[in-house]
Amino acid sequence: MRVVPRKVLLVEVNEVTWNLIDPFIDQNKLPTFAKLKQEGAWSSSISVDLPPQLDPWITWTTVYSGRPQADHNVYFLQQPPSSIHAKRIWELCDEAGLSVGVYGSLCSWPPRKVKGFYVPDTFAPDYATYPDELQPVQQLNLTYTRSVRLPSDDDGWVFKTKMAAKLLRLGLRPSTIVAITRQLARERTTPDTRWRRVALQPLVNFDFFRRLYLRDKPQFASFHTNHVAHYMHTYWKAMQPELFPQGSSEDERRNFSGAIEHGYRTADNLLHRMMGLLDHDTVMVVASSMGQKPFITSLKKGKRVGQLRSLEHLVKLLSVNDRVRALSTMSDQFNLYADNPATRDIIWERLKRVYIDTPERPMFSLDKVENSVTVTLQHYDETSEDSRCVFPYLDHDNNFRFEDLVYGTGMVKSGCHDPKGVLMMFGPGIRRGTHLADCSTLDIAPTLMTLLGLTVPEYMKGRILTEAFA
Repeated sequence: MRVVPRKVLLVEVNEVTWNLIDPFIDQNKLPTFAKLKQEGAWSSSISVDLPPQLDPWITWTTVYSGRPQADHNVYFLQQPPSSIHAKRIWELCDEAGLSVGVYGSLCSWPPRKVKGFYVPDTFAPDYATYPDELQPVQQLNLTYTRSVRLPSDDDGWVFKTKMAAKLLRLGLRPSTIVAITRQLARERTTPDTRWRRVALQPLVNFDFFRRLYLRDKPQFASFHTNHVAHYMHTYWKAMQPELFPQGSSEDERRNFSGAIEHGYRTADNLLHRMMGLLDHDTVMVVASSMGQKPFITSLKKGKRVGQLRSLEHLVKLLSVNDRVRALSTMSDQFNLYADNPATRDIIWERLKRVYIDTPERPMFSLDKVENSVTVTLQHYDETSEDSRCVFPYLDHDNNFRFEDLVYGTGMVKSGCHDPKGVLMMFGPGIRRGTHLADCSTLDIAPTLMTLLGLTVPEYMKGRILTEAFA
C-alpha cells in the first residue's frame, strides 16, 4: 500500500496497559491519553514473545525489527551487540538516507553515527553518544538509574555543579530545575516521597530530547521511558491490596497507593509535551511492547528484590577475575562477559552449582549468548539473612552468610509482565477515533516503515495496519 510519506515520532512508554489507562481516563486523570484515543487510532498490541521470553529487551527488539526472537536472537540486556541478528528500524532508516533521532530505545548501545542524534538506553555500559557533546546526558542517566554504581560514578557536589552547567547548555529548562528542587525539598520533610524521583527522569530527558528534536527535525525519532513500569513492578500491591493474598500494610497503602497513578499522570504530561513538537507532517506513535498485571505468587513473603553487594567479590570467588568483566543491569540481575568460550563455560558450570542452604535451592538462574552469561538471583521463602550460600567447587571457605553477599532492597515485586500492550497513532493521515482490532508486535515495524515511505523488507512477517490510515 502506498501512503503519503510522513515523519514518525515513536514514544515508547514501557509496559503501560489499557487495564489502567482506561479507568484513569474515565476518572478524567489522563486527558492526553483520552485525546489520542478520540482523535487517533488505537489498538492492543499482543506480544509474540511469551514467557519465559516475555522481557522488555526482547519484546522491544521485536517491535523495532518486525522479527521474532528466534530471528533477532536477543535474550538479555546488554548482550554483545554483534549477537543481535536483526536490523532495528532506526538502522533501516539510516541506511535509507533518512535523518534519525534515537533516545533511550532498549538494546540500542553502542551509538551509531547518524544524520541526527543517538543517545543509547540507560543500561548502556558507558557514556558514549552521538554526537559526543551529548555524553553528559548519558552520564546523568546512568549515574542515577543504575541499581549498582560503577567505580567511575561520582555524586558529590562538585560533580553535580559541573554537571548542571553542562546540562543547562544542552537544554535543561528552568522549570525542570524548579521541579527537581521542589522534590528534594519535599524529601527533607517527608522522606517517604523519595519514590517520586523516578518520575522526574522522563521530564528531565524530554528537555534534552526537545532541543535535539527541534534542532535536527529527524524523519524518524524514538523516545523511551521506563518510569511507569517501575511503579507497577513495585507498588501495585499498595494500590490494589485486595488482589494479593499477602495484602499490604497500612504504611504501604498510605505512602505508595498513589505511585502508579502518579506514573501514568506523568506519562500523560510527557505525551502532551510530545504533541507540542508535532508539525503538519508528523505522525506520533505511542507504544508499549507488552503490558503489566498484578504479580500473584505462592511465595508467602512475596518475591523480595535483592542485589549482590559486590560483583567484584563474586568474580574473585569464581577465580576468573582477570578474564571476565561484570556489569549490573537490573537489581537482581547482572552480566558476566568472558574473554573466550572456555572461561564462559567455567563461569557457567561453577555458578550452576551454587546453592542456598540445600542443593535443591540453586542461588542463580543462568542464560548465555556467545561469551556472555546473564545471572539472576533466585528467591525462596526459606531464605533468611542467616542462610548459607554454598560454593561447592571451592576447596575451603566455601560458604557465606546470605546477608553478607546479598543486599535486600526492601522492595517486593508487585507487578509482572503481560503480553497485552498498547498502540496509538495520531496525526496526519491517521483515522480519527478508530478502535483497531488487536494486532501483533510484529505489525508495528512494517506499519512504521509504510508511514515513513520505505519499502517493507520481505522478512518482516507482520502486516501493515492499513485500517489505521485515512
